[in-house]
Amino acid sequence: MEKEMKELMHPFIESAGSLGASFGISKVVTQLYALLYLSSEPLSLDDMSEMLNISKGNTCTNIRYLEQWDAVKKIWVKGTRKDYYEANRDILKIVKNRLKEGLNRRLGAFIAQLDEIETRINNNGRISKESMEAFKSRITEIKKINDFVNKAIMLSETFMK
Repeated sequence: MEKEMKELMHPFIESAGSLGASFGISKVVTQLYALLYLSSEPLSLDDMSEMLNISKGNTCTNIRYLEQWDAVKKIWVKGTRKDYYEANRDILKIVKNRLKEGLNRRLGAFIAQLDEIETRINNNGRISKESMEAFKSRITEIKKINDFVNKAIMLSETFMK
């Protein structure tokens, strides 16, 4: 890749890394994706390591996350045994899938915990009826929010196809 192109890409890659970190995603993961997204050709692990000034092991570990998210894919390049990668340029689909996966996992675990607490409350004869009803009311509200979020995700999938 040309030196001038690398220099133009650098601020974008750094900004992408900071943005990803602000969302709780590894800075290196988002920098790798940004690099591959901007690249007009597949890049090897060595290329990416050198361009981001990180170890090949770090590159390899973080590229695996991107593969799991279907954000990048391995490409065969004739005449070499190295692994090359290119970005899935459908950013909206990647973001939507990550959000959906994260929300479902986190909210699902939270709702399961609420169900367990609700069962314990129902089986505890020492809690006043007023306290029990107030707590159940709050749990019901949280479950309604969870239902709303799940419906919003399903609706967004319909409109974003």
